[in-house]
Amino acid sequence: MTLWYLARAAGVVALVAFTASTVLGALSPGRNRSLKSADIDRRYLVQMAHRSAAITGLVALAAHVVLLVMDSYVNVSIGGALIPYTAGYRPLALALGTIAVYLFTLVAVSGAARGRLATSVRAARAWRSIHVMAYLGWVAAMAHGVLAGTDTGARWTTAVYLACGGAVAVAVAVRLRSRARSAADPLTRARTLERSRS
Repeated sequence: MTLWYLARAAGVVALVAFTASTVLGALSPGRNRSLKSADIDRRYLVQMAHRSAAITGLVALAAHVVLLVMDSYVNVSIGGALIPYTAGYRPLALALGTIAVYLFTLVAVSGAARGRLATSVRAARAWRSIHVMAYLGWVAAMAHGVLAGTDTGARWTTAVYLACGGAVAVAVAVRLRSRARSAADPLTRARTLERSRS
């Protein structure tokens, strides 16, 4: 049972870390050439915290998967963990977890390669379209936790799920509001028009 408890704990740590990374990514200030030195420092710190939370999430996620495969309580095979809908234990819930693993891995690889991928406007757009899949990964991870978690329904897990969901919802709302304000700004519209011509 020790592996089972560790696997569950690693899953919760992964969810909380990915929630923190998603929130920090959503709240990360966009590029602005007129930023002051203090704003640049803040942006750098937010990005470092975002990446650190993502790495913590990936490590906890790897531990979660390895411990589940090693444990005999739920009997998840390597194939069941890596191929969606093949697990004998709650196949839909585990498929969502597998999909989350692949999405978070793709986003992490794209994040690590950002400097090489974002060399032009077109490449930067492609990078953003890949990186935004972190939101889908987070939703899949939340659904996996709710549907597969044997602790679902306990007060502490309900509190964790509500806190994670609320944090991401607020961060996304702030991001969307900020984008709407920025899009309405005449200077931003002019820069966007200039970029689209180049």
